Amino acid sequence: MKGWVLVPAALLVLLLIVLPVAGLTDTGVERDVRDALGFDSGECEPIVNLASPWQEGPSLAASRDEPRIGTIDGKAYLVGGVTEVVNEADERLLLTPSDQLTRFDPATGTYEELAPLPQPLNHVGVVVHGGYLYVLGGYGERVDAETSDRFYRYDPESDSWSRLPDLPLPRAAMAVGTIGDTLVMAGGARNRVPASDAFAYDFESERWSRLPSMHSRREHVGDTVVDGKLYVLGGRAPGSLAVDTAERFDLAKRRWEALPPMPVAAGGLAAVPLGPDVVAIGGGDDEAGTVTGAVQEYEPARQEWRELANLRTPRHGHGAAVIGKRIWVFGGSACAYFNATDRVESLSMGS
Repeated sequence: MKGWVLVPAALLVLLLIVLPVAGLTDTGVERDVRDALGFDSGECEPIVNLASPWQEGPSLAASRDEPRIGTIDGKAYLVGGVTEVVNEADERLLLTPSDQLTRFDPATGTYEELAPLPQPLNHVGVVVHGGYLYVLGGYGERVDAETSDRFYRYDPESDSWSRLPDLPLPRAAMAVGTIGDTLVMAGGARNRVPASDAFAYDFESERWSRLPSMHSRREHVGDTVVDGKLYVLGGRAPGSLAVDTAERFDLAKRRWEALPPMPVAAGGLAAVPLGPDVVAIGGGDDEAGTVTGAVQEYEPARQEWRELANLRTPRHGHGAAVIGKRIWVFGGSACAYFNATDRVESLSMGS
């Protein structure tokens, strides 16, 4: 027993407090602790929350980070993403972008590969209008030098792509949404530098115009449209990889409105509409090495946030969609940084 006297107090704290916590998640901070104690940290090993009401869905054919989702006729279209990340000698990241367009049918639980994107992309913006799928911007192999200004339209009937007028500026990881016959694009980043400016694309005239900028510069945000307003939630800002900032844009008034902050700050989250409310899903903070399974609902009528049941598998960089009365979540990274997963899950929001 005397041997315990030689163990430093700080190490005892790590053994008694930090390691039990590390059994719940496998994040960057906890892996550092394991390394400091001489334990093998291994690969990302997400811990499934078996008590969660979220249900496992059919897995993706391969792990995929940063896909984006659009829904047409009760089916989800998964666009692009990242399949691998390599750290080069100069400490820059080299991504392996995907050109996949995958259609998921929740009625049958099956996936179908469609005509690939005109170019491999990740961190794109995706909207649906008039039965077409629109894909904006994104990154190529590098996030610090290859931000795209391309704008494409996909026709499900002919399974074909066409190119539209380029974006006013290259953008990736931005907020996008359709309000009537207008596409609104806000924030995002160019070569990893967060932006606040916003633009509108008129589907009738096929022209871009400038809108008032957001209150803050953010990228890797959650975005969705409810009641004719574009919600931009959380994200990454200069100096922080996870913020609790929430605001929305009223196109009719051409005005941004600050909202109450999110209870759980997050970058790389997803957002979906749920009736008159907005739901923010997951996210994380790579700098802190954390990933959250938090699901947060904002009620505009009360101007209040509340937390829903946590995800079965915490993640960031995922795609999300509402199909019928279920919220679906696809892929993403189940641990901090790049740790792509093939996991899919859904939550019933009513009978």
